[in-house]
Amino acid sequence: MTQCVLRAVAALMALLVLVPAGRAEDRPKNEVLVGGAISQTGRFAEPAGRQVNAIKMWVDQVNSRGGLLGRKINLVLLDDKSDTQTAVKLYEKLITEDKVDVLLAPYSSAITEAVANINERYKMPFVAYGAASSPIWEKGRKYIFSIVAIAEDYQKGAVHLAKQIGVKRIAIIGEDSLFPRQSGIGAKQWADKLGLQVVLQENYPQKQTDFTALLQKIKAAGAEAIMSNSYFADAAAQVRQMRELNLYFKLFSGTVGPGLPQFAEQLGDSAEYILGFSQWEPLPDILKHPGMKEFIAEYEKRYGEKPNYHAGGTYGALQVTEAALKQAGSFDSQKLRDALASIETTTVFGRYKVNDKGMNDHEGLTFQILKGERRVVFPEQWAETKAKLPIPEWSKR
Repeated sequence: MTQCVLRAVAALMALLVLVPAGRAEDRPKNEVLVGGAISQTGRFAEPAGRQVNAIKMWVDQVNSRGGLLGRKINLVLLDDKSDTQTAVKLYEKLITEDKVDVLLAPYSSAITEAVANINERYKMPFVAYGAASSPIWEKGRKYIFSIVAIAEDYQKGAVHLAKQIGVKRIAIIGEDSLFPRQSGIGAKQWADKLGLQVVLQENYPQKQTDFTALLQKIKAAGAEAIMSNSYFADAAAQVRQMRELNLYFKLFSGTVGPGLPQFAEQLGDSAEYILGFSQWEPLPDILKHPGMKEFIAEYEKRYGEKPNYHAGGTYGALQVTEAALKQAGSFDSQKLRDALASIETTTVFGRYKVNDKGMNDHEGLTFQILKGERRVVFPEQWAETKAKLPIPEWSKR
């Protein structure tokens, strides 16, 4: 090989090294890269998994009708392993190396809060379908938009129902992380408004599994009801241990945990009468949002179960994103951001119209597990049935 050819090959190799493998201009012109990182393993995998279901279903449906703005979606979903630092690194990669055209949201308020610093820096907007803590939107950010009800209202219905059955003293507990803390703050605010006394308010470490001492402390404090600002594992452990200890409370309300199908499946009759919060339920004849029946039917056909609110909220956020892209007329991040800030639309999840902070005004639902099923009991205009409270004593089940 001549020196001239060698120099040419070396120059070409150097050029190739400098060209990022994922740069947008190298992709097929009829393709758009949509990507995010979400908890496919780790402690958040259960709720986030239903969000993944909704994302994949939406992508298939959009591609079947011609794609986004005529371009087929190439989906990239990375696993943040339910870890904040991993999520931050992955979003840096998605934006700077993979150069996604449209950014998807992670799951949980804590992870979203950290990731919001990244997409804000790079001016890449997304609709947060997995975060409810209002402080995320209190920092002047311009590239993150909410669709779900705020964490501070998760216990609103439970506190109202406690008041209705004559409860005067409650305990508020929760994991010591962003969302449960905010949900606990809201529970205290609602208790104060309705005149209920909070006899104990305490946060416990993440991944705590033994709640024996805490439950006994709650009982000793004279609490008649527990507002547990919890995820799946901690809420399930608390209910199991209440029964093992034969501790009786007139009302027990969880937040995220009871809304997951496996809560009632795994706890059996111990889950009966437990209250929980749902952002949305598959009740098209009650909620009456457009497209709900079709969404529910397709989801059930694909995944063998009805969608819960994690799936419904995610699908709704993607409908909002699609509508905003149509309004923007391009994948330009600033145009998309402006469209998300100004658009008003109705999805299977409900109405979307954000305020100047980027927050949507969404009303959630309080349900009670009855005969293994989630049944909406608050607010009254959407209730399927009346709450069966106080909870029967364990010996009378």
